[in-house]
Amino acid sequence: MKYFSLTLTCMLFAFWGKAQLSKKDSLTQLLRNEKIDSNRVIVLWNLADAYKNNKPDTAMFLAQQALQLARQIHYLKGESKALGSLASAQYLLGNYPQALQNYVLKLKIEEERKSPKDYSVALNNIGLMYVLLGEYNSAILYLHKADSVDVLYNINYIKHSATLNLGEAYFRKNNLDSSLHYFTKALAIATANGGADDSTTSLVGMANVLLKQNDLSASLRYYSKAIGLLKNSANEDLLCEASLGIAKVYKALNKKDSALYFANVSYKIANNDGFLSRQLDAAQYLTELFSDTKKTDSAFVYLQKTIALKDSVLGQEKVKQAQTISGNEQLRQAQMLEQARLSKAERKQQLQLLFIGVFIPLFFLFTLYVSSTKIHIRIIKFLGIISLLLLFEYLTLLLHPFVVELTHHTPILEMLIFVSIAAFLIPLHHKLEAWLIKILTHKRLKYFGNAFKVKTKKITSKK
Repeated sequence: MKYFSLTLTCMLFAFWGKAQLSKKDSLTQLLRNEKIDSNRVIVLWNLADAYKNNKPDTAMFLAQQALQLARQIHYLKGESKALGSLASAQYLLGNYPQALQNYVLKLKIEEERKSPKDYSVALNNIGLMYVLLGEYNSAILYLHKADSVDVLYNINYIKHSATLNLGEAYFRKNNLDSSLHYFTKALAIATANGGADDSTTSLVGMANVLLKQNDLSASLRYYSKAIGLLKNSANEDLLCEASLGIAKVYKALNKKDSALYFANVSYKIANNDGFLSRQLDAAQYLTELFSDTKKTDSAFVYLQKTIALKDSVLGQEKVKQAQTISGNEQLRQAQMLEQARLSKAERKQQLQLLFIGVFIPLFFLFTLYVSSTKIHIRIIKFLGIISLLLLFEYLTLLLHPFVVELTHHTPILEMLIFVSIAAFLIPLHHKLEAWLIKILTHKRLKYFGNAFKVKTKKITSKK
């Protein structure tokens, strides 16, 4: 029995719809005209969301651009949204490990932003990726965390999704009692919220568990209820799964005609809508069904269809792999550009530090030179003070990156270290200031004293 994939819900899918060409065009035009960086980030992640259904590789590239710009301007919300769009596109391409990595980065940002709603969404999405990767214990851990955040902050935004995903995680782990518990709980949440689509996913989940437990009557009841609701729904993918599920129940009840009818329904819907994996599931089941009923001609027909569909699914996977490669190459090129920009900025900063390092001793030498010329003593004192201030500020500037790295950007520790440095430098600064001014003014007074003596001797000799 195939896993109940449609019970896997992710908040990034909540706003999915058919991306309209006019929406893409308007966003592209808006991007061309927008000059404010934060607004450009917003447009880029929305444009990525518009492309992710039919061109996920393009969506990856746009999301990466949004991510780089958001990081450049220190726009945390934009960085989080861009990571979500990027992970969404990677999920659609089947790159679950990379999607998981970006959701973890998003989670770290949401921890910093202190946004319970977005934090719980990130937890849920991480749990979903772990389910898809087959790491069910990790999935259950994160999904329970998401549910705990919802309870703590009274957030209902993701409660159904996290509960439903818990049901699926336990189902795949073959812990059927826990799976049924969470699917039932998800149904209660959906009923209370009045969400018909949420109710159907919960019902199909319960029916799948009950079928695996061989509780055929209860499974048939929930499949039938779900199909009744799905007839008025646009979720034909879930209708394919429910129809094939009820066909399996009827086969187990030895009602072959009903089983054949619903299996054909599943196949036709999948064929009309281009759901290749669903179509393959139905074709394989129909091959088995016709073989059991000794209808070898029909069994052979669907066997051929099964082989052709396997090739098509394999081809589709190859297309996804090609899109993944293309998207990864675009990301690599974007990362290279970003690295070049960062290297340029780093070189610029190093040149500025070098210039300051050269300027300070030159300025000090200039102060020494000025102290021996005919200039007011207050100016000499002022220049001496400026020389020391520049020196101490330069030292602080040099120490700052090391302090930040040492404290891992912990504000309290940074403050304590800089206060300690200041406690040492301020008295030293005053002592050096007094010493330097004394040296400079002494030199100045000595110079003018000698000049005064020479002048006095000249006047005396004239007399």
